[in-house]
Amino acid sequence: MSFARTKIQPPRPRAGTAGTWIDRPALDARLLDALLGQRLVLVCAAAGYGKTTALARQLARLPAGTAVAWVSADADDDLHRLLECWVAALEPYDLPWRTAPEALLARVDDPRGRARLAAELLDALESCEVEHGVIVFDDLHRVADAAFFELLDGVLERLGPRWTVAVATREDPPLSLARWRAAGELAEFRRHELQFAAEEAEALAGALEAEGPGATALVARTRGWPAGLRLALAHGARTAAAGERAIRDFLAEEVVAPLAEDLRAFLLRSAVLPELTAARAAAVTGDARAAAQIERIERLGLFVSSLEAAEPTLRLHDLFRETLLERLRLEHPDEWPALWRRAAAGESDPARQLPMLLHAGDVDGAAAALLAQAPTLLTEGALATVAHLLALFPESFSAASPALHEVRGLLAWARWDFPAMLQAMRAAERGWTERGEADRARAAVAHQSLALNALGRHVESAARLGPLRREAMSRDTRVVVLVACTWHALDLGSLHRLGPLLDELVALLESCDDASLWYRAHPLPRLNGLPGTEAALQRYVRGALRVAADRPLPLRALARVQAGWHHAWQRGDLDAAESELAAVLEDCRWLGEPANVAGSAQLLAAFVHALRGERGPALAAAERMVDEHPTARGPASLWVQRLHAARVAARFDDRERLARHLDWLQGHPSADGFAAAAQASQIEALAGHAERLLGRRDAAVACWSRALECEEAVDRLGHAVEVRLYRAAALLAQGRRESAAAEVTTAVRRVAGGAGVGAALFARPAIEALAAADWAGTLSDEALSVLGGWLGRAFAAPAAAPAALPGGLSGREWEVLERIAAGDSNKLIARALDLSPHTVKRHVANILDKLGAASRGQAAAWYAVQRG
Repeated sequence: MSFARTKIQPPRPRAGTAGTWIDRPALDARLLDALLGQRLVLVCAAAGYGKTTALARQLARLPAGTAVAWVSADADDDLHRLLECWVAALEPYDLPWRTAPEALLARVDDPRGRARLAAELLDALESCEVEHGVIVFDDLHRVADAAFFELLDGVLERLGPRWTVAVATREDPPLSLARWRAAGELAEFRRHELQFAAEEAEALAGALEAEGPGATALVARTRGWPAGLRLALAHGARTAAAGERAIRDFLAEEVVAPLAEDLRAFLLRSAVLPELTAARAAAVTGDARAAAQIERIERLGLFVSSLEAAEPTLRLHDLFRETLLERLRLEHPDEWPALWRRAAAGESDPARQLPMLLHAGDVDGAAAALLAQAPTLLTEGALATVAHLLALFPESFSAASPALHEVRGLLAWARWDFPAMLQAMRAAERGWTERGEADRARAAVAHQSLALNALGRHVESAARLGPLRREAMSRDTRVVVLVACTWHALDLGSLHRLGPLLDELVALLESCDDASLWYRAHPLPRLNGLPGTEAALQRYVRGALRVAADRPLPLRALARVQAGWHHAWQRGDLDAAESELAAVLEDCRWLGEPANVAGSAQLLAAFVHALRGERGPALAAAERMVDEHPTARGPASLWVQRLHAARVAARFDDRERLARHLDWLQGHPSADGFAAAAQASQIEALAGHAERLLGRRDAAVACWSRALECEEAVDRLGHAVEVRLYRAAALLAQGRRESAAAEVTTAVRRVAGGAGVGAALFARPAIEALAAADWAGTLSDEALSVLGGWLGRAFAAPAAAPAALPGGLSGREWEVLERIAAGDSNKLIARALDLSPHTVKRHVANILDKLGAASRGQAAAWYAVQRG
């Protein structure tokens, strides 16, 4: 959770203090009825009309079992942050999400992602087993993000009758108010409904034990403005007139000025905090009696709300806080920057910390803070939040700040916008170099190299990357450099460098638990089966799974993809590979099928099915991998995916598909320098299959011979071993036994040296021909034995599946369902089964999907039937 927990805690109505809120039967009854029966409740009036208090009081009076989700808006809230708060506020009610809400939030940067989140949120609300629910957005006038209002309007349109949305605001929000008004589904509470009548003013005077002008006179002078009435009655020195400027003046002169000097000083200096707790107020003000001061503030009934929290927490009313900050700046301008810096130092919420630093005038500090926070935010999918925070900086500063250019580059990488990434990182490099920040400049260069590789501009990448390997740098920068070097060596065919590079990279990663760093360094599938990579790849899997734990992050799913490749490729254990693939696909669904996970899963699925000899599933997965390739990833990435799809087509002798992919690959070169030559060799390998399928054996052998002239250029996911085995089968058919034996011997040696048995199993038709041949003593007994072993693995039947539980549930899912049927919440289930809440939510989603149930209640009813 990247926001302050207080944002989702409704104010607690206070009793028995000078701030007592009097009963207002007519208003209370109408507002309570609206919260229980209307689609939308709008409480709209200027500051000081008691909007928040009125809502909080009625929420406390709702019938038992009513769900309440409260979100307090801040001035810098954006779509992602508001939705994150909304989802967290609903957490106690165990909504039956079918996709991890964290994963849905990660995609709100895209219109399709927003539409999916809205649809899944509506489904989850509809299936939530509560009699009624109220969702409150307080101080919504602070929000300027049009995307949030567009999404909220869409949710309101399809919201079921058991849910009500309530909005407290100073101005009408950009929602379809006229539509809901005409439909009779909007309850409005504006100034006229919220202002005090004479009899209510008299009741308030009695509650405050105040003396002064008559209630009728006060109501006339203040026009029934609750804040003005209360001030006039409580402080009596003069009558507060209506209007924000007037009330600020009154607060300064009649409330703040008469306070004891120590309390006044404490209030002024602690006003830089959005909420007051003893620990944070003491850190900012230096007042060791902060806890006692907070008690005094609440006892005096000063304009504050008390929040439900682990420690006493107060939130200042907006006008009161604005008044205090105004006085602080006038009276203590020399302390202003330091107080905001101290507030920022104790703030964990990025969206609050950055504005604090900007208030302090520390734009460089704010930029540095954003650069430090951006990798984690981007790993969690908060792309919209990072973009919003970037927009807070003055334009002139933003254009010159290398830190902000670097953040823009990281944001572009997260969006796979490699041209924008390259441009931003070049600007970052220039800025860091001018400032003498050599390490950061190197990181910017490494990121440029990554972008250049992704764009197929390998010659430029080599020129930028070469000098970095010899320079000293920080761990995080070294990780980025090593990732860039790995990509570069892979694309250029420098396969002998990959093992040492991966060893160094994983050793650095193992020294930290930074999920964002592990995520950025996740290995490409093409590394499997290359010299010296197996041990490092296995260490990466173990480390990434440890760091990701059970959090709904793509990192976990990508680590399991790599585990699947290890089982399939290195060990030839297709049962274990299929089990891992099933887990990856389950993770992928739970994560909302993010493109990088989905693409990696499709590639693994295509190859595992191909190794099993399952033609239909293998071809379907390969075609989907190409069809769903994100455009933003660029032509170089698509070229690689087309290459893999063509290999699968060749494996099953699908001449039409192979020809289609081969034509595209030949017409869309996406690399320069050596990488272009490598692509030419890979095309030759595929062309050999095309000739084979046309019955032109001599031409096929010629193509494969040319492809193997530079074996390192071809050898990706066992392609070189596959080509050697097909070439051996063709040579054998030509009667050239000795040449064929030499190719088989080389292939056996390569597999034993780490290329992986999967490379041989992928060439199953060739293995069949080779294993059945009469070698007349030209092939060693050892090689013949290996060929027989490969053939046995290629035709091995899948292991018998364990007896399934009813509904196809796993053992753990059955245990979770038992607890659901017993009425346990997710939190109780997690405690009983020693699981995390994330894991429980995922099990609940799987249970509902497998049973075709819409709610926990339906799943419990199914369980009761099964138990008889």
